[in-house]
Amino acid sequence: MNDLKLSFMTLDDGYEIAISPNTDETKELFFSLLSCFGEIEDGVLKVKSEQKATTELKQKIAKFTKSHSAASPILNKLNSKISSIPENQFFLVLNDIPEDTAQKHNLEIYLLSLNETDGKRLTREEFEAKTKITQEIFGELMENYNIHQPRNDRRTIIGNAKKDHRKCRFCGNGLCDGATFSKIAHAIPEALGNKNIILADECDSCNEFFGNDIEPNLIEHLDIYRTFLGVKGKNGTPTITYKNGKILNKDGMAVVIAEKINENPEQELSVNLNSSKKLTPIKLYKALCKITLSTIAEEELSGLSTTIRWLRYGESPSNSVPKVAVNAIHAGFSRQPQITNYIRKSNNASFPHVVSEFRIGSFVYVYVIPFSEKDELDFSDPLNFDRYWNQFKHYNHVPGWRFDNLERTSEIIVNETIRMIKSGNA
Repeated sequence: MNDLKLSFMTLDDGYEIAISPNTDETKELFFSLLSCFGEIEDGVLKVKSEQKATTELKQKIAKFTKSHSAASPILNKLNSKISSIPENQFFLVLNDIPEDTAQKHNLEIYLLSLNETDGKRLTREEFEAKTKITQEIFGELMENYNIHQPRNDRRTIIGNAKKDHRKCRFCGNGLCDGATFSKIAHAIPEALGNKNIILADECDSCNEFFGNDIEPNLIEHLDIYRTFLGVKGKNGTPTITYKNGKILNKDGMAVVIAEKINENPEQELSVNLNSSKKLTPIKLYKALCKITLSTIAEEELSGLSTTIRWLRYGESPSNSVPKVAVNAIHAGFSRQPQITNYIRKSNNASFPHVVSEFRIGSFVYVYVIPFSEKDELDFSDPLNFDRYWNQFKHYNHVPGWRFDNLERTSEIIVNETIRMIKSGNA
């Protein structure tokens, strides 16, 4: 039997509770819970989706939880969630929160309007007016993609929470195959500031491989930015040492120490730092793809087996991969790393199967996951790439993008030049 589920959508969250097992006793408990949100009319319980977090409702839920939490501890979570909603703010009670991005977005707009109008329902014309701008920019995307962004402000476990059920999504091994799952596998490298998004389905062997061979290319590529931002990894904020200087973060301020600082007439200071650091471009691309494959749901891995073998074992049908779009966009700045995954739900082959946006601070990387069996087009081809990029209107309308070719498989030495503008009081 299915669990008895109830879902809730607030302005900044979405969650569900499930009461199990499904028995006559739990059905009675579930009916009593629903009664907290509804009224009985003519012997029929009627529950509206639109709910208001009044003092009365919060007290009713708290009283219900106190009476029944011993038999169903999940009610404590419900009580905590309801009590944390700001007083008199509207929220929605649903059977399920839609997986479809377009449907979910419409509910979010509806909920926002309820709170803006104190419960007044929008007419169809008013609703269409509210969604017009979004439809113009995101309408085609939402028709073709489901968009997922795992929360990074709280503990988020991706995959099977129980070890006995785990199967590594990269090598395919489980406990019965000798795989171990004793290490915490961060879906985004911890060195980039991720403490909360964890991949359960990554075995220790794959975790070690990615941590030693793939992820350092992205981490070291972002070393200067990590230091300037004060991003703390497992070993704190990095200090970067060069042949002729170093960069560190002291008391929240970036400090550049160099043997020579150049100054030009425009009061621009520049420092050339000579490094022995090497980077492999294709491994930088793989590190970005590893984040994507670590943060999508298991059922979304269908069609990506070739990609996984390329990522884990170096197997690929060709050496060509699409270019990576890179920009510095200050709107939406976040010290915590964020990943947004676009998973195609339609059969429109002009769109890549999976596209991701990785952001840290102001740096934004947008990239196609290569070698998907669900892709009919080769997006390393410039014409196909341009067509796809033009369909992502919210990106191509922003100036300043550069498009990096990261298919090189040999190491390159990375030297850094830092430019600073002197202030008027300097």
